[in-house]
Amino acid sequence: MPVVPNGVACVASALDHAGHDVRVLDLCFARDPHAQARETAKSFNPDVIGLSVRNIDNSDLVALQHYTPAAASLLATLRASAPSAQVIAGGAAFGVAPEALSDELGVEHAVAGDGERATPALIAELAAGRVPGAIPGVVRRVDGRRVLTPPGGDGALDSLPPVHMHRWLDLKRYERRGGTVPIQTKRGCVFKCIYCTYLNVEGWGYRLREPELVADEIAELATEAHIRHFEFVDSTFNAPPRHAMAVCEAITRRKLNVHLDTTNFTPATASVELLDTMRHAGFKWLGITAESASDPVLDKLQKGFDVAQLRKVAENVEGAGMGVLWIFLIGGPGETPATLEETLEFAAWRLDRGDAVYLTVGLRVYPGTTLHNIAMDEGVVPRGDPLLVPKFYFSSELNMDATLIRLRAFAAKYPRFMFSADSRSRLLPHLTRLASALRLPRPHWRYMGVFQRLSRSFS
Repeated sequence: MPVVPNGVACVASALDHAGHDVRVLDLCFARDPHAQARETAKSFNPDVIGLSVRNIDNSDLVALQHYTPAAASLLATLRASAPSAQVIAGGAAFGVAPEALSDELGVEHAVAGDGERATPALIAELAAGRVPGAIPGVVRRVDGRRVLTPPGGDGALDSLPPVHMHRWLDLKRYERRGGTVPIQTKRGCVFKCIYCTYLNVEGWGYRLREPELVADEIAELATEAHIRHFEFVDSTFNAPPRHAMAVCEAITRRKLNVHLDTTNFTPATASVELLDTMRHAGFKWLGITAESASDPVLDKLQKGFDVAQLRKVAENVEGAGMGVLWIFLIGGPGETPATLEETLEFAAWRLDRGDAVYLTVGLRVYPGTTLHNIAMDEGVVPRGDPLLVPKFYFSSELNMDATLIRLRAFAAKYPRFMFSADSRSRLLPHLTRLASALRLPRPHWRYMGVFQRLSRSFS
């Protein structure tokens, strides 16, 4: 599914609020991105070009796609088209590997973490003809090396300018292609999952938005852009639970009649009361990031819950009248053939109850994570590797070929089970677009069984 670049809209609004003339070029659907970038850069003739990079790669060991070379190629086109413009870069990828990615792309400056304050501050220095100093969240070159000044200062999200996402982006086009409109109720995370980059990208702890302002944003998009389906893209929507409940109650009071979704739901905190409040606000389906259904693996991954909680949450969500896409990672520390079977047993239980399952093989090793330290200690990755070229952790207790054979056999029995290699089917994007054209209720992964049967019949 195409992903709405919410971060781009946030930074564009902040720059517009600061008095700059801003143009956003969204190349997601461009038939020829280089031609469109060339044409826009020449016609606008910008003083500064900002490039947003969301992901370094797709984090998929089985069907790897590396995005950095494409970003570098596009940046070269932009530079050639507007040679006098200064170039800055940002996006979630720079929160993961700020210094290494800045070097890889050869950008003059980069922003890591929140861009709404750092970017206007950086451009103000450039506009004044000054060499930017230690601006929080900005990567700069000092004595020939890249240095990141840690993000800091005012972390209050509600003091930022309103985003007005529909002003900058063609949201309806994303909807027609199966995408959903993202909403953040907070930034940051307090969980310690060993593989996760959220602590690097958004920081430790929660910076909460006022629930009424979240409802205001949804109401504006529903009224002015006619958006009906929203996805909460927080690190974990339901933590802290009281805030999640307050957001749902604010939406319910508005009687917006919108459909809500999230694929960032943790089993660590999911009371019956919270689930009931979510259902009344507009949730019908959830994506639950379980990652495993084996206690030894959950413990190694530091997920913050155990299998007993996982099973209880499954029962409570079903009791609340919501379906689930269960999301699993296979191959992490502590994974064995026996723990894999525990996860597949849980998956079979939920598939028999009408849920869907998505499973990824191997864990992408990102810099600065606990998994990075484990991988270095075990010799999986060398010390000093910036990890821009994707490296993966896959438990030495598992055999890759045998694991894939087992998963394919399981998938043949359960059409609503998909592991990552299946999602690269050339037919799936067309099926998703067809579902959007037919206005089938979202989320579209609820039709995974039909999609999988059709896709496999043409493979």
